[in-house]
Amino acid sequence: MAEALAFPPDRLRSAILLRVLAAAMGTGIGICIHGASKAGATTGQVVLLRAALSIPILLLWVSVSGPLKAALPNSTRAHLMRGLLGGTVMVLNFYALGQLPVTHAQTISYLTPILAVPAAVILLGERLSVKAVLAVSLGFAGMIAMLYTTAANPDWGWAELSGMIAGLCSAMVMALLRVMIRKMTLTETTSSIAISFALIASCVGLVAVAFTGWTPMTGELWAWLAAAGLFGAATHITATEAARRAPIGALAAYDYTGLVFAVALDFLLFSNLPGPWAWLGIALIVGAGGLAAWTPRPEGTWLRLK
Repeated sequence: MAEALAFPPDRLRSAILLRVLAAAMGTGIGICIHGASKAGATTGQVVLLRAALSIPILLLWVSVSGPLKAALPNSTRAHLMRGLLGGTVMVLNFYALGQLPVTHAQTISYLTPILAVPAAVILLGERLSVKAVLAVSLGFAGMIAMLYTTAANPDWGWAELSGMIAGLCSAMVMALLRVMIRKMTLTETTSSIAISFALIASCVGLVAVAFTGWTPMTGELWAWLAAAGLFGAATHITATEAARRAPIGALAAYDYTGLVFAVALDFLLFSNLPGPWAWLGIALIVGAGGLAAWTPRPEGTWLRLK
């Protein structure tokens, strides 16, 4: 059966919109985490407060969107594994954001959709179209073009290198996590996935504080981390709901729109404009999204491993 039957156009369009919104919110998280780190917050402190401050927002959303029992998990084991892996991703990604420029850290994180597509084919048996392969490849080329603008920096040292390593590890773990979330949406509600993650990630952050220490809170830190919690809650909701509505391969290219948001925020907040290679990257990323959205694929153009 063709994808157009399994995923009606209106459902796919709503999934794309949710995925783009999640990318925008994720960029907001990156800006806030970078700001908090530059203001002196430790990695463990950022993970703890980013997760904990999103819990009241998620509970409010559950209370107005449906019965509270919808927040209860069906598979405790799956939620626990998702929370632990997600907490690990937060520690690695937030460390990278503390060591690297936001746009650079965000660029590395966009290896995730590249890795998530083959993982979904292998682990979930999702069918992968030739068009999706081309779209993700275009997005990857755009990411490389943007990465080139910042990687060729002779002033970099161990801090930046360690940030790059942490970012790459975060992207690999997040690719597996994406596949897990897609599978969980078959039996778990969006609210249960989001709330359980926030609770478990808070515990991961608390453990991390024992290793990274704690910086006394200031008004600036509260502002950065409260905003990160708000963006985080919105990202959980939109990303999980997008995964529920469409296959990972169909949405992967749209993750790259977050780079466009990152460039826009860099300009609005810091008056930084990208160079020629970065503009080429943006063009490729936009082209990837357009290709992925272009007409339903006919049956017979799929690649599948199982």
